[in-house]
Amino acid sequence: MTAKQNNHVLVITGGHDFQPEPFWEMFDSFENLSYEAETFPNAFQHLSIEGAKDYDALVFYDMWQEITPAQRAAYVELLNHGVGIVSLHHALISFREWDEFNRIVGGVWTTGENTVRHDVRYSVKIADPNHPVTKGIADFEIQDETYKGYTVDPKVHVLLRTEHQDSAPVLGWTHRYGNSPIVYIQHGHDAMAYGNPNYRKLVSQAIRWVAASTDA
Repeated sequence: MTAKQNNHVLVITGGHDFQPEPFWEMFDSFENLSYEAETFPNAFQHLSIEGAKDYDALVFYDMWQEITPAQRAAYVELLNHGVGIVSLHHALISFREWDEFNRIVGGVWTTGENTVRHDVRYSVKIADPNHPVTKGIADFEIQDETYKGYTVDPKVHVLLRTEHQDSAPVLGWTHRYGNSPIVYIQHGHDAMAYGNPNYRKLVSQAIRWVAASTDA
């Protein structure tokens, strides 16, 4: 399967503050990739087969909660149809009242804010160095926010791990929901992460892989 030379993606935010200038600079740095930005709740217009047709992948960096039954149905229909999804950092904690979302993203937030630590420097281990998302990336260090309060579906394919005591052991994974490839990467709280070259490479390669995985 050959990836397209150029990918056009939609980056969705909303429900959580972030540092916009360094965040968007990271996306500006990706070669052969163009993007549009949208914020919830307006982003729901794109979470349907028709609404997502112009994008090769959707990137979620949100923590939005409200979602109607009709919006849930349209999103699941889109995923069954097939669109590449990359979810970053606090996107894991979106739609907490919708159980199906846990199966979509491949993990579930289970505890409160006391399991979050800021500005932690820790080592990331590449669990599968042969996967296209992690290819060419060796074990690395990052300074970022850690999460400890989530569990991961045992059926996902694990890409990233850590042994740090302030973090859950699994940091990144991929799986499929319907006909859509899904990648989740836990990193990405602020400029310290956005500027990490290994993180940038992970995000870029994740986007390209999920986009290629839905090519006909």
